[in-house]
Amino acid sequence: MLSELAEYRPTNLAHRFNYPITFLEREIVLCILYENIQDKSKLKLQKRIAKVDHNKKEVIVVCEDGTAVSGDVLVGCDGVHSKVRHELWRISHLQEPDAFDPKDKELLFAEYNCLFGISTSTTGIVDGEMEVNHTPGFSTMIIGGKGKIYWFIFKKLDKIWVPNIPRYTRDDADTFAEYPRYATPWYPTEEAQLKRWSWGRIACVGDGVHKMTPNMGAGGNAAIETAAALANSLKKMRDTADKGKPSYETIQGHLGDYQKVREIRLSATLTAANGLTRIHALKTLKDRIFAFWVLPFAGDLFVDMNCDMVTGAVQLDYLPIPDRSLHGNMPFNPTQGMGQNESKLLRALKAVPFLGISLLAMYLMWGDALPPMLQRTGEIMENGVHNNIGEPGFVKPLMNFYGIEFIDSRIRGLAACFASFQFVDVICSWQTFSFLTDLGIVYAILLIESARRANILTVASVPLLLGYNMQFYGIGTLMALYCFAHYVQSPIENFRARDLRLTDMGYTATVLPVLVLAHYIPNAGAFLSFIDPETRHKWEWIWQPFPVFISILQIVLKRTIMPNTVDKDRLDNVYADLPTINFTILSLCALSAGTWLYTFARAPFSMLTLFIPDFAATQTGDEYIRLFLQLDQHFSFGACFLWLLYLFGDMKKAGMMTDSWLSIIFKGAATLVLVGPGVTVGLGWLWREQILATKWHKNAIVPGKA
Repeated sequence: MLSELAEYRPTNLAHRFNYPITFLEREIVLCILYENIQDKSKLKLQKRIAKVDHNKKEVIVVCEDGTAVSGDVLVGCDGVHSKVRHELWRISHLQEPDAFDPKDKELLFAEYNCLFGISTSTTGIVDGEMEVNHTPGFSTMIIGGKGKIYWFIFKKLDKIWVPNIPRYTRDDADTFAEYPRYATPWYPTEEAQLKRWSWGRIACVGDGVHKMTPNMGAGGNAAIETAAALANSLKKMRDTADKGKPSYETIQGHLGDYQKVREIRLSATLTAANGLTRIHALKTLKDRIFAFWVLPFAGDLFVDMNCDMVTGAVQLDYLPIPDRSLHGNMPFNPTQGMGQNESKLLRALKAVPFLGISLLAMYLMWGDALPPMLQRTGEIMENGVHNNIGEPGFVKPLMNFYGIEFIDSRIRGLAACFASFQFVDVICSWQTFSFLTDLGIVYAILLIESARRANILTVASVPLLLGYNMQFYGIGTLMALYCFAHYVQSPIENFRARDLRLTDMGYTATVLPVLVLAHYIPNAGAFLSFIDPETRHKWEWIWQPFPVFISILQIVLKRTIMPNTVDKDRLDNVYADLPTINFTILSLCALSAGTWLYTFARAPFSMLTLFIPDFAATQTGDEYIRLFLQLDQHFSFGACFLWLLYLFGDMKKAGMMTDSWLSIIFKGAATLVLVGPGVTVGLGWLWREQILATKWHKNAIVPGKA
């Protein structure tokens, strides 16, 4: 039997919205609502609806005790077996037979049931925490709070029941489970979203029109939100009506509005809630994989899901916004949240130019430059090279260095290829040293992005995937693919909370030292001409697997000496990583700028000769290697520039960036000419980081906008 214990800590949710999670018993909620109703004479207790009469002047509710109440609008909030909904269908069928799809009456079904219980507290169950146990076809949920334990036992039914869903008695519950408890209602967990919620003067809200399973705790919230949407419609109807009562046609129109407001968010909430039930029950292989192999590494996935239910919630338009709601780390935003996420498919279509860059790079780098490049590499491995850069000497490429054939076999060809511009081609030597120095900035950005909370379980969280393969295939062919994946998986909504921008300082603080140790020092040792050729060749062997060394060093440092502060930072200091990020990127930019200016001042060739490919003049194997490296630089940084423009476009669309495109392009071009492509990418990315940390989406409800 597969099982797993999962804990849910809602502390972060309280910091995001400045409100804690409130878990209340039904009778307490009813008591609070009752106490806050000013005119309690309007409440009629111990009444059951027997029949509803409806006409263009009024709607009349006849109760089982013979009393009747009339009004302009009837709103049914009477649960999944709603009598109001039944009367709505009956009356509409008599007066407008085609108003409802007959299939609406058969949408409600049940695949699971649930035993709810409230028991006395016990040791091991902490107030405010939720524990879930997964077993095939069966799951439990336990929530501790205020000296009590709220527990739920979910069980998959023998079949999907529709429409005759079973009803359970107290005896059924006692047979199912025997525990010391205050209450044990046992119900089937019905599911449905009806296609139409109102007709004429009658409307329904809550479980009567949108019923979901309780695993996500979203049903009650959804009902309240639908009630708020209906209240907005009724208030607008009253405010815009002529003197006297609104007409029948006016009422019909406004009662149709609240469903339009709610449908998109509600559909997404239903899908998420009902899907979570199946994950808990491990219904399919996909659900099992998600429960045991995805959720443990998904960070605050459930917290984020609950926040998505909250952030785009319906606002009561006719009441002032509470000041308390304006000061959390995740503002309310009516254009974000469940059901309003940007389409990943649409983003992928927008990002097609990245695929074009990658394909063109493959065509030119692999098709034109690679064959003669491989031939020249073979010659170097067989015959060696005479050093023309620095002190004279002969270099015979090493066949082994690490003493492990699996590693040596993957590096010896690369080290031999690099010998071409280490020792023979002066033009390529200057170009490649500048290129690889700039590459350090790009890889630093990749490492920081991998530590970002918003990038958990995305391609960006695995920089080694690009780092390892770029050594074999060229970063020029792969960088655009990374940019494509990052753009698709990182819409601006991913940064709807300040703590989602935050990076794990256990990794971020190590980026600069591990890059210096694994990339910059070996690369300098391989290129500095005053070092003897054989030693430079050995430094090249050390440099080649630098992405692997960096990953190993980061993991070791993270697990030994680096403090784990991300759980505290996400609550108390969502800007904790910014000084480190700034220092890291600016330090590397200073190094790259110095290299660029030194190359400009001291290289014996023009910058055009160094960095612009010349297909016509390419004849020798060394020149084809130079062509490959020049194309590698152009395509990799070209992808980075386009990537930044796409990310700036996201921020401009969200109202977080006000600079014009002309200004952005001019600043980028000027920086490119003055200090090189690496600094341009580094400063551009750092600019984005500052905006994400300090600006809100244009529709966020924050101080000054509320």
